[in-house]
Amino acid sequence: MRRRARWNRAFLLVFCLFSACASFTVADTDPLQPADLTPPGSEHISRGGYRLDALSPSSDTPDLLILVSMSGGGKRSASFAYGALKGMRQVTVPTRVGPRPLLHVVDAMAGVSGGSFPAAYYGLNRDAAFGRFETDFLYRDTESYIWGIYLLPWNWTWLVDPRVGTNDFMERVYDKTMFHGATFADLQKRGRPIIAINATDLAYGTPFMFTQENFDLICSNLATFPIAKAVAASNGFPGLFSPITLTNRAAECGGRRPGWLAGITEAQREDPLSRLGLQAEAADNYLDPKKTRYIHLVDGGIADNLALRAGGSMAQAIQQSAAELRGRGFLGIRRILVLSIDGQGTQDFHHRSAPDGRRGILPDRARFRRADRPLQLRNAEYHAEQVHGFAHAIGAARCAESPTVDGTRCDDVRGELIHISLAKLPSSPAQDKLLAIPTGLTIPRADVDELVAAGEAAVINSPALRQFLADYPPGIAVAVRPRSP
Repeated sequence: MRRRARWNRAFLLVFCLFSACASFTVADTDPLQPADLTPPGSEHISRGGYRLDALSPSSDTPDLLILVSMSGGGKRSASFAYGALKGMRQVTVPTRVGPRPLLHVVDAMAGVSGGSFPAAYYGLNRDAAFGRFETDFLYRDTESYIWGIYLLPWNWTWLVDPRVGTNDFMERVYDKTMFHGATFADLQKRGRPIIAINATDLAYGTPFMFTQENFDLICSNLATFPIAKAVAASNGFPGLFSPITLTNRAAECGGRRPGWLAGITEAQREDPLSRLGLQAEAADNYLDPKKTRYIHLVDGGIADNLALRAGGSMAQAIQQSAAELRGRGFLGIRRILVLSIDGQGTQDFHHRSAPDGRRGILPDRARFRRADRPLQLRNAEYHAEQVHGFAHAIGAARCAESPTVDGTRCDDVRGELIHISLAKLPSSPAQDKLLAIPTGLTIPRADVDELVAAGEAAVINSPALRQFLADYPPGIAVAVRPRSP
């Protein structure tokens, strides 16, 4: 059997040599350098880097914190989320220097699976993304590239080289068509919003977010990491694509641990329902290089298809003292907005009428996650409570220092999670059509345009968003241009 396997591999190698098999170097993590490291016991393992509190907030809205999450769901979610970005350009926020588009004062943007495409593309290109993202990605037949990985002999390197996987080819596609060699250093130069791309650790089933906080745990420098590779990891549906693999370099950080871990109690670690305890366990898995030598990343939607794990970072901040909250710039915040853009569907009309259930070469990822939909919504409820808790913690810390902060009542702090969902649009035949669009990586241009329009209108016409912004600051109206769905 072993002899036959060796002959098969030798045959494939010779075949690839004669058919010009594609060859390229697979990027990996770069270790943090000694000059990057902080003294043991510091809040962070490394200095600066691509993390929220290392990027300067907007001077126009210093008391407003806005986080946007974009769900998974292939190009259906990517199109809906891109439309939501267009809508956020039309909703304005009153600031010290006059009205500004909501999109321009966002602090953080998280994307998972299909939602990682518009998040990363906008983060890199900002307003120049509008009018280009359609042709660079949404209108492109991405599934044809997947056909090519499996059917074109010159792409069969993944059959003979264990260092190369099918998703490494997709990374090259995304880089050629959208990101053009850009790394997280390029995103860092752009400042806020920080773009948090989410994948799933295949070994532990836990979310893995591409921020320097997570790369600190594996003693690696996120700045040199390719954006296309992170997006490929976030979209690496198991079975269709191989995992994206990172080398854990924690042994090179001298046993350093992030400061927030010191505040996690044994009771929290032992409580299976404690989110902070689970986050601490996940961090410990990476900080022990003997336990985890490599991280194998797959589709982020498996662990969290709403991309709301950014709330976990806020939960860590709740454990901090007033001095630490001040140091991270949180004491001046009065309003916290988490905007969840959800392009997932809850219905599947195609399978009711199709005898074979086939949807194209890509599996409909929503079918694999539909059983988890109630869990995803419960997670959204949990994160909404977490946002409220974060606002309460900031208010308590403010009032412990002074009855007023920057001329406002110390307890005038409010946070809200607003869920803008494709599935919650007004019921109509048009909505049924949108929900029936599959979640693959190629959809018709007309469907793209309808999804983009739906996302744009959903943001502009959101009553909850209007009300939230009307209360920032109290008594100042918000200018929007109403639009029909």
